[in-house]
Amino acid sequence: MNFAGRNFNPAWWAILLTIAGVTLFVALGLWQLERAAFKDSVKLKFEQRLAQDYQTLDSDDDLADVQYRKLKFKGRYQDSQHFLLDNQVHRGRAGYQVITPLVLADSDSIVLVNRGWAAWGDSRERMPDILPPQTPGEVSGIAFVPGEPALSLGGVKLNGNWPQLIPYVDIVALQQQYSQHVLPMVLWLAPEQPGVYVRDWDPIWLPPEKSRAYAVQWFSFAGVALIIFVLLNLRKTE
Repeated sequence: MNFAGRNFNPAWWAILLTIAGVTLFVALGLWQLERAAFKDSVKLKFEQRLAQDYQTLDSDDDLADVQYRKLKFKGRYQDSQHFLLDNQVHRGRAGYQVITPLVLADSDSIVLVNRGWAAWGDSRERMPDILPPQTPGEVSGIAFVPGEPALSLGGVKLNGNWPQLIPYVDIVALQQQYSQHVLPMVLWLAPEQPGVYVRDWDPIWLPPEKSRAYAVQWFSFAGVALIIFVLLNLRKTE
């Protein structure tokens, strides 16, 4: 093929390699755009429900749409048993989140209350001392339904020593510790509730703008691959 006095005749392997690369880059860019749209929907739902008043659960049917709802419970903490959710980063610092079960009043159920974040000390070999929860008349917070982890790391393995370190929240696994029914959610303790741990709740790890920026990068790589393919295969006509 002649073009502006130059011959364009790429090898078959160059064509296949370019098609594969461009297809991969475009697919990654589209995936990042889907991630951005998903984060937008999560952020919108979180903000809408954050503007609502605190409510009580009338029945188990309310659990069908409990994500990010502001809830309040009456009960007592089992302050001798704490779970430490590992690998939690806050403002660039590694730490853990303290989860304490709350036995609900007038109910044979337990809700796991995430009381907030704390940094690891000098060593991870020794479990930190967990401060007892301050117990107001009501415990209020934001409902969060944990999903499947991206990387299970061997699953949640429990023992009889407290506090227990867990890689992620697995309601089914934690249920084995209790005779009471564990609600399939975690309550992010409200910032206005008394307590000493950091509570800066956000369901989105990275903002959607970051995913869109990654999408632009992947699409740019696809464009650069096409340009390089054309330039390397254009030769002057003898």
